[in-house]
Amino acid sequence: MAAMNNPPRLIEAAGITVELRRDGSGPPLLVIHGELGVPGWLESFAHLAERYDVIVPSLPGYGRSTRPDWVMGVHDLAAWVTWFARDLDLRTPVNVIGCSLGGWAAAEIATVAPSFFNKMVLVGAMGIKPEQGEIFDYFLESGLTGLRRAFHQPEQSSEFVRHWGNEWTSEEADLVEQHREMTCRIAWKPYMHSLTLRHLLPGIRTPTLLVWGREDAITPIDSGEIYQRAIPRSRLVVIENCGHMPEMEKPAEFARLVADFLAG
Repeated sequence: MAAMNNPPRLIEAAGITVELRRDGSGPPLLVIHGELGVPGWLESFAHLAERYDVIVPSLPGYGRSTRPDWVMGVHDLAAWVTWFARDLDLRTPVNVIGCSLGGWAAAEIATVAPSFFNKMVLVGAMGIKPEQGEIFDYFLESGLTGLRRAFHQPEQSSEFVRHWGNEWTSEEADLVEQHREMTCRIAWKPYMHSLTLRHLLPGIRTPTLLVWGREDAITPIDSGEIYQRAIPRSRLVVIENCGHMPEMEKPAEFARLVADFLAG
């Protein structure tokens, strides 16, 4: 398995300084992280890097990536992702995993640039207002409360314990608040969803796998079911005993699902 302590590096791409994690060999697999940022080289990335060149940039305003003034919404974020991929000379169509907020951005790209993605995995994706339940409001609670809520059983998740389970340094606490601030900036109004995306999803032609945790307490599974009904020939897989971040809470099962889908 690829090294779990794979350190990030800083590169210049898509008009900004980007914090980039990348490892593995094989076809490129682009990962667009969610509103909580990407805390490190995850176990699921290491599993996938056995078959793929796994590319995980910190999005603008997250991690050590520059926050450009012009990124004001998810449409801007989606445009930036396509620019980043071009600057890295990624041959398209490329496989993509979009987690939560990153899933929303990936779906936006797929609606307007059908040739950009080969296959798409959306994980607990934001962007669609559920008909049953509500998307959790990160800004009414503390950063730690939001992180804990993203896991069904945080203390039993080695990834939660590794990245957020110890007492935080001031730098770690500041980073969580930085991510909350950036997410608020781009997805506050309307809160964590698009008024138009739902109507554009039927135009997607990218083969799509939707992955949801059964106990997702951030994005209700109803949103996943709406995605599944709207995107032609998409498939929804629900992981049991899992919250909003299956890529962290169930890394081996998640990586196996993704690898099987991409290879199929």
